[in-house]
Amino acid sequence: MTVFFVLVGAFLVFILSTLSGGGASLLLMPLVAMVVGVRAVAPVMTISIGMSSTTKVLLFWKYIDWKLFMWLFPSTIVGSILGANMFAILSTEYLQLLIGLLLISTIFQFRKPERRSGIQVKAWHFAPMGLIVSFLSGLIGGVGPLMNSAYLNYGMSKEALLGTRSANAILLHLTKIASYAFLGFVDREVLTYGLLIGASSMVAVYVGKFILGRISSLLFRQIVVVTMVLSGFLMLWQNVDFIEELVRKI
Repeated sequence: MTVFFVLVGAFLVFILSTLSGGGASLLLMPLVAMVVGVRAVAPVMTISIGMSSTTKVLLFWKYIDWKLFMWLFPSTIVGSILGANMFAILSTEYLQLLIGLLLISTIFQFRKPERRSGIQVKAWHFAPMGLIVSFLSGLIGGVGPLMNSAYLNYGMSKEALLGTRSANAILLHLTKIASYAFLGFVDREVLTYGLLIGASSMVAVYVGKFILGRISSLLFRQIVVVTMVLSGFLMLWQNVDFIEELVRKI
């Protein structure tokens, strides 16, 4: 019965993920941890998000910004391999707190389409950003929509954001799962749950695309920002015990 609720939750979360440009990993982590344990969350989510990203690439293929993808390509591979190798030996609580705060800060980073003053995000900026984000993703299993504000401020449409982000996500998650498997973190249980959640996510992406075509670009941007902020608060909430411990030390 628990597995059934996880699959239903995955279906709903991945619909939201399609409408918000990502974030499913953060929202699903607590549910997946209940079934497979905390240590298996990263490889399970890597398999399932890789499957959902494949579906998004097929649906939004013609919108993919390949110039941007090529800037992300090398840094994504390097960062994800480094992060996955550090996964086995480092405590990640501090990183999760930092990522949570960065996601919450999105509300201050967001600029409306008509406001083009200030620092403009360029294609080459995604190479160093991709290295950092893919490293963090390999280390803690997923960082949600951490780069979405950069995609939006780069000037992407909702379809281009989903297609380009998903193309890069496939590369990221293939590299991560190969690294996790090499390090011995992928067993039959991890593979089974990853494929089950992934199958649920693929159906959800089709439903999400249907809804996406019926909302405005502005509403999409607003959903992205709200989801990022909520994901940040969720990540902090998941580490509330660690935060309390830090406060006591201070």
